[in-house]
Formats: sequence, structure tokens, C-alpha cells
Amino acid sequence: MRIKSTFCGRRFRSMLFTASISVCAETLNILVDKIVAAQFLGEKALAAITFFTPLFSIVLFVSAVVMVGTLVCYSFEIGKMQKDRANQFFGQGIILSFASGIILAGLFTIIRSLLLRGLALDADLIGYIDGFYTWFIWFSFLIPVNNVLQEMVYIDGDTRTCNLSYAALLVGNAIFSIVFCQSMGIKGVALGTLVSVLLSIAILCTHFIKKSNTLKFVWYIKWRDMAAVVRFSLAEASEFLMFALFSSILNYYFICSFGFGKLPVLSMVYEIVELSVFFNGIWMAAEPLVNTYRGEKNCKGIMRSMQFVNRTTMKEALLASLLLFIAAPFVISIFHIHSEGLKDTAIFAVRACAIGFLPLAFSKIYANYHVHENPFISLTFITLVMFVSPLISIVTLGSLLGPKAFWVGFSISPFIAFALGCLLQIAAYGREKFPLMIEDPKDMANWFITDTKLSPESLLMFRDRMGRIMERRNVNANTRMRVMLMIEELGMEIYQHNNGKTVYIEFALVFRNDHVLLICKDDGKRIDMTDLEQSINDLRMYLINMFMAAQQEKKYLPTANYNRYTFKFER
Repeated sequence: MRIKSTFCGRRFRSMLFTASISVCAETLNILVDKIVAAQFLGEKALAAITFFTPLFSIVLFVSAVVMVGTLVCYSFEIGKMQKDRANQFFGQGIILSFASGIILAGLFTIIRSLLLRGLALDADLIGYIDGFYTWFIWFSFLIPVNNVLQEMVYIDGDTRTCNLSYAALLVGNAIFSIVFCQSMGIKGVALGTLVSVLLSIAILCTHFIKKSNTLKFVWYIKWRDMAAVVRFSLAEASEFLMFALFSSILNYYFICSFGFGKLPVLSMVYEIVELSVFFNGIWMAAEPLVNTYRGEKNCKGIMRSMQFVNRTTMKEALLASLLLFIAAPFVISIFHIHSEGLKDTAIFAVRACAIGFLPLAFSKIYANYHVHENPFISLTFITLVMFVSPLISIVTLGSLLGPKAFWVGFSISPFIAFALGCLLQIAAYGREKFPLMIEDPKDMANWFITDTKLSPESLLMFRDRMGRIMERRNVNANTRMRVMLMIEELGMEIYQHNNGKTVYIEFALVFRNDHVLLICKDDGKRIDMTDLEQSINDLRMYLINMFMAAQQEKKYLPTANYNRYTFKFER
């Protein structure tokens, strides 16, 4: 099944680019800081920003706790057609993002002097760290707000505004940091980052004045729902926390074992590992679809979406590994590593990281997939791949075999982590539930799904097919006729309303003991066919209006920039 020839595949594909940029935007932002510092201020400035790697990870961890959980809870409630509950989670997410930003800024202000006094480094390096810290405090306040806004505007389907905000964040950061660092040094690099975040927030806020906006702020906060947000953030948020712990311990080990000389190489490797968050974007593109299917209890839809996720992950991970392996000399030049003593080591380190991208990507994908239904599996994968396996592998090899083997640990640890994670899941839950943990596989026999490019011919073929299936399932003749008429008239009205534009549509027919459920999704123009107040300008619209007036149990809810209808018919 090709991604481009199905409704869910096309929705996944349309959101993939924006999702991929979204998840690594902040990591790329930090990378921009390191590149500007290295190119304009030298290796000591780059080493100074390496000091902030654990602190950045803490900021991103707290931000992800609010952002990811809000995104999951919102999309799950949308899947259950509970728009009011979804709005409550959106409002709570905005409130929590401001609260967490205030807490982070306060915390980093309090511990600033303690951190600087505890560093046994030369005066120049301390000066760089202190200078960057000045604006880093404000950055830590704004990042949770920016990230929550980005994800919620994204899930509302406004990918254009999201892409503009990412451009402002990354391109703006590069321009402002270069301009400001000319006169302010490393303080200018940090200030450039702060200004770019403010610009990104301003662009995102323009979404709320658009007609297509469906997000509604509700002043809402509740402990039980806060706990749900934290629970569903577990996998992705833990990734940042685990990496903060890992990098803190590894920094200490590296300096004690190999000294300060090769610290720029370690800083570069951290960025490569952190940029693997790019693979989380594959899951994020599928997440609105998967969570909507979860809300519907549509196991077939989940499995189909995950097939697309697996294929895309395989392609992107192998391509990234190949490109990084070939482009290693160019990568080290970006980080201004030119000294003869470091060049060979840096190239070897980059290529070692590239080898482990495939298992690293799959570990992250399935950690995020399982966070909703089974947080234990999520936490297991993240702990193994971001902390336990790399720390043990890297430190052991470095201690036993020396500096070169230290970098080899980055290549083998993802393979060990993914294998252990899979074995633990199979041991705990059985092979039959591996890897998707489908709750009730037998229920799939009650679901009949088709999606296709909408045309009168394909619509009538599907209508007749559903009629035969309902007859075999002993649905009474009156209900069969009503369902078939609804499919035909609704589909034809969607086709006509889009004036020849290519539209893909997904119909699902669900059989229960006392009723039949019809679910329709299409990626055409937004229109609520269930609205009895809309103008009637042709015979078909008049018929649709009659059907909707007679159909008591019906719902319409636009979701991630597509139309979604549900109709319930008594058997």
C-alpha cells in the first residue's frame, strides 16, 4: 500500500516535514548557537556552550512534559468527538507553559552563582559561560510557551504558520546571533536566540485571528488532568531528562579521563545525538491520526498508520546514516574543528554515531507510540537508549580500550538498547502483542475500512460493497438503505463542493450488537454537512439536509485540517 494512494498516508505525508522540523527546532536552535560561537568566537566559546547541554536538556524536558501531554490529551479527546474537553486541555497547557517557564527562570537564577563557583576551569572559559548565562535565564522562561504554541497550532492543521515560526526561530537566530556577537561577544549569541524565540511566538499568535482556527482558550486547571498530561509526556520528556543525566556524567568522566583538549569533539557528538530527535517527527506526523484512531478504537487504522511510520523510519534512518558517514569531514568543519590533533578523532566520532541511527530511530518511535497505552514500555526504551546502554557501553569501552573505543560506544549502544527493549516487552506481555500491543485484535473483524481518491465511480463501488457486507452481517434492509444513501449523497456532495480538486476520503463501517457506525474522513475543503442552517443551493444539498434532519445521532468535528463525520444507525 503506497503512502500517496491512501487518505491516512497522505495526511501523514502532508504533516511529516513540519513535524520533523518541529521536534528538532530547539535542538537546531542550540546547534546554531554552537556553530556561531565556534565560527566567530573560537573553540573555547564552543566548549562553554557545551556546559549548557545538561541545562538545555532540563529546559526541554520541562517543556516536553507540558507540550507532549497536552498534544496527546487534546488529540485523543478530539478522537472521541469531545471538543469541550479538548479545549480544556489546550487552556491548561497554555497556563502550565507559563508556570513552568517562571519556575525554570527562577531556578536557574538561584543556582547561577553556585554553578559558576563549582567549576574548576580557566578564567576565559568561565567568562564565556557567565556571559551566555545572562540571557539563557530568559530563554528558559520563553521556550515552554513557544513549544506548546507550536504544537497546538500544528495539530490544528496550520502548517504554514508553523513553518514560518520555525524559519523565524532558526534563520532569525543565525542572523541575530551573528549581528549581536560582533559587538557583545557570547552575550550576543544568547541574545540572538532570545529575540528569535520572541519572533516565533509573535508569528504563532497570528493563527488565533484566522478563520480556520479551532483552538479556544479555556481557563482550566485540574490536578487529575495535569497528571494525565504528565503521564502521556513520559517518553519524550524522559528523553531530555535521561540525556541531561547522561551528558552530565559523561562530561565528568571525559574530562577526568581524557582532559579538556577533545571537549569540542564531545560537544559536536552531543549535537548529533540530540538531532536524532528528528526521528520523533515521524511519530509526531502520525500521532494525530493514531490517537484519533485510538479514540475510535480503530485497530485497523492504527496498524495501517504504523506501517507508514515503519517504512518512513527505515528510509530516513538509513539515508541519514549514509549522508553523515560520507559528509563527516564537512560536519567537523561546521564546528570549526581544524586542528590536526582533533580532525581525525572528530571524523571517526561522527561516523561512529552514524552507524547507530537505525536502532536509535526505532527505539524512539516505539517509545512514543506506547506512551499512551503502556508508559512502562516507553520508559524502558527511553531509559535504555538514552542513558543505561550508552553510558555503560561508552564508559566501559573507553576505560578498557582507550579514547578511540570511547567513540565506538556511540555506535553499538543503540543496537543493544533496542534489542533489550524488544526482549523485555516480549517477556512481559507475550509475543502475540508485540510490537503494537493491540488491545482486542478480534474486534478488527467488526471494522471495514476503505480509502480512495474520491470520484463518482469509486464512491458507488464502495457503496455497493458496503451494502453486500451489511447484508452478510444481517443488518436489516431499512438500515442498509439508509447507510448506503448516506455514503452516496455525502460523498457526492463532498466531491461537488471541492469543484474537481483531488480529494481522498476514508469510510469506516463498524458493526456492534445493536447499531452500525459510519465514520467518514476527507481532506477537502472544510464544510459541516450536519449543519442544518447552511444555505441550500442544489437538489443534492437539499437531500443531504433532509438526511441530516432525520439522522438523530450525528457528529462533525474538523481534526488536524480534515473533515470528520460520524453517524450511528440502529441495526
